[in-house]
Amino acid sequence: MQIPLEFSQNQTQKQSQKQIQKLSQVQIQALNILAMNSFELKEEIAKALSENPALEVSKKQETRTKEKITDYGKYGNFNDADKFQQLLEAQADNSETLQSHLMHQLNSMKLSSFEHEISQKLIYNLDENGFYGSMIAPESFLPSRTEKNFQILKKCIERIQRMDPVGICCKSPEESLYVQAKQDEKAPKLALFILDGHLELLNPPEKEKVFRKLKDFQTEYHKKMFGMNLLLDSIEYNLESVQQAIDYILHLNVRPAQGYVKDTISNFEQPDVVLIVEKKSGGISADSFENGIVCGDENFHFQVKYGSGDLPELQICKDFSFDSENVQKALIFIQNLKFRESTIVLQGCAIVKAQLDFFLHGEGHLLPLTHRQIAIQLQIHESTVSRMASKKSNRFIQTEWGLLPVSYFFLSGVSSVDGKQKVSSQQVIHVIKNILAEQERSGKSISDLQLANLLLEKGIKIARRTVSKYRALAGIENSYKR
Repeated sequence: MQIPLEFSQNQTQKQSQKQIQKLSQVQIQALNILAMNSFELKEEIAKALSENPALEVSKKQETRTKEKITDYGKYGNFNDADKFQQLLEAQADNSETLQSHLMHQLNSMKLSSFEHEISQKLIYNLDENGFYGSMIAPESFLPSRTEKNFQILKKCIERIQRMDPVGICCKSPEESLYVQAKQDEKAPKLALFILDGHLELLNPPEKEKVFRKLKDFQTEYHKKMFGMNLLLDSIEYNLESVQQAIDYILHLNVRPAQGYVKDTISNFEQPDVVLIVEKKSGGISADSFENGIVCGDENFHFQVKYGSGDLPELQICKDFSFDSENVQKALIFIQNLKFRESTIVLQGCAIVKAQLDFFLHGEGHLLPLTHRQIAIQLQIHESTVSRMASKKSNRFIQTEWGLLPVSYFFLSGVSSVDGKQKVSSQQVIHVIKNILAEQERSGKSISDLQLANLLLEKGIKIARRTVSKYRALAGIENSYKR
């Protein structure tokens, strides 16, 4: 019997060639150190000091200026980083604590040191739902309970309540619902009345029963409070409008902090790494990222320095030369620390170069920027940039315009009307601020829809809901409150 051709089996031999790169223990250690935060790095340094007698601490300092690294040892130059970065395969972790998310917004605001300190304490005093009712009383954070300080505290609380997500830093879920509604210019007036201390009227949330309770409340109020007006008196309501108010309230977020990772850190946020960017007089002809130098314009250039905080500086013991094995291990460990420092400075220089307009002119001049753009420029793996710029990486850049998280400089963009370029979200917020300031000077108050139309005239096409989000991020109240 002849087997059909399609069912026949043949054995063939194929020769293929693959290039596989194995990571050395030295390279693995370098990558692990690069990914560590300051707390983990302190522990690693302490471990190395206890295990290797060839290592010693040369000095401790609050900040340390990066010197030029001319000998990269086995790493060659920083273009080689991409060859062994594959160890860090995991993508950037986008999870974020509520406190970190709020601190990113707070650090971008220009506040007095006292307001910043009070706001920071308020943020770290929130429970996992974003409320302070079960935590320390906010008044406890005041150095003295003067009327002026109470006003500042109130201002700080209201500012945080308007941050994203709207409705946090409230005493209770009931207060949060009211704050959310106040920030929405489309909130029904009847819903605002119910949320302002009258939520018991919604039990049960059936329109006929709620309507009857509203009438009874109105009648009883006027029996007790002769001649005093009630907000409800100015609201015309019927069964239909009552149902609309019920639906609106039931769609509000009773847990505005939902979706954020629980913060397990009890202390206030301390930066892992601070890159210090200083504007220096005098133009230079070319960038020198290895020296932390970035061209500015004909009058200025920028110096990027690495601030190590309280990390100790290590050196080889002068009287310990008889054990060559431990000396070699100590040298490699010190080189790995320098590799971490230099890699972070290189990324800082690339960020300064990409966002040069911001470092020259400040708020409103950030451009859309992705991790991939920086990775391509430095010829390193994208995950290296992602880990530094992740919102939970706790790494900051000290600028002329304030202490800002690295993630602040990476922005998505919205397309312009002609579609030829993208405008960053920060640029949109800056334009919104300018438009509203101009309208307020003329005595006008415009809605988010009108604001969206004015943005369209300036070549920025975004929806009303997006305008509302950007306005809230800017800490600006809606037209109902302005």
